[in-house]
Amino acid sequence: MSKAEKRIPVREETFEQLGDLKGAGETWDDVMKELIETHQEKNRRNLLERTDDDDYVPLDEV
Repeated sequence: MSKAEKRIPVREETFEQLGDLKGAGETWDDVMKELIETHQEKNRRNLLERTDDDDYVPLDEV
Protein backbone atom coordinates (compact mmCIF):
# COMPACT_ATOMS: atom_id res chain seq x y z
CA MET A 1 0.00 0.00 0.00
CA SER A 2 1.46 3.32 -1.00
CA LYS A 3 1.44 6.37 1.22
CA ALA A 4 -0.75 9.14 -0.09
CA GLU A 5 0.24 12.69 0.65
CA LYS A 6 -2.62 15.06 1.37
CA ARG A 7 -2.75 18.81 1.63
CA ILE A 8 -4.70 20.38 4.46
CA PRO A 9 -5.22 24.11 4.05
CA VAL A 10 -4.83 26.09 7.28
CA ARG A 11 -4.60 29.78 8.09
CA GLU A 12 -1.13 31.22 8.65
CA GLU A 13 -1.82 31.68 12.38
CA THR A 14 -2.86 28.03 12.71
CA PHE A 15 0.26 26.90 10.85
CA GLU A 16 2.46 28.92 13.20
CA GLN A 17 0.74 27.44 16.25
CA LEU A 18 1.24 23.94 14.86
CA GLY A 19 4.88 24.81 14.23
CA ASP A 20 5.26 25.65 17.92
CA LEU A 21 4.19 22.06 18.70
CA LYS A 22 6.61 20.49 16.23
CA GLY A 23 9.87 19.40 17.77
CA ALA A 24 13.22 18.89 16.09
CA GLY A 25 13.16 15.75 13.98
CA GLU A 26 9.37 15.43 14.12
CA THR A 27 7.24 15.29 11.02
CA TRP A 28 3.93 17.06 10.54
CA ASP A 29 2.38 13.59 10.64
CA ASP A 30 3.89 13.10 14.12
CA VAL A 31 2.35 16.39 15.29
CA MET A 32 -1.08 15.48 13.92
CA LYS A 33 -0.98 11.98 15.45
CA GLU A 34 -0.10 13.42 18.86
CA LEU A 35 -2.95 15.93 18.62
CA ILE A 36 -5.37 13.13 17.71
CA GLU A 37 -4.18 10.92 20.59
CA THR A 38 -4.47 13.81 23.04
CA HIS A 39 -7.98 14.61 21.84
CA GLN A 40 -9.07 10.96 22.08
CA GLU A 41 -7.69 10.68 25.62
CA LYS A 42 -9.55 13.85 26.62
CA ASN A 43 -12.77 12.39 25.20
CA ARG A 44 -12.26 9.17 27.18
CA ARG A 45 -11.70 11.15 30.40
CA ASN A 46 -14.82 13.23 29.76
CA LEU A 47 -16.86 10.07 29.21
CA LEU A 48 -15.53 8.59 32.44
CA GLU A 49 -16.45 11.73 34.37
CA ARG A 50 -20.02 11.62 32.99
CA THR A 51 -20.65 7.99 33.87
CA ASP A 52 -21.97 6.81 37.22
CA ASP A 53 -21.08 3.21 36.47
CA ASP A 54 -18.69 1.83 39.10
CA ASP A 55 -17.94 -1.10 36.79
CA TYR A 56 -16.08 1.11 34.30
CA VAL A 57 -13.03 -0.54 32.79
CA PRO A 58 -10.70 1.58 30.64
CA LEU A 59 -10.63 0.45 27.02
CA ASP A 60 -6.88 -0.14 27.10
CA GLU A 61 -7.44 -2.69 29.88
CA VAL A 62 -10.06 -4.71 27.98
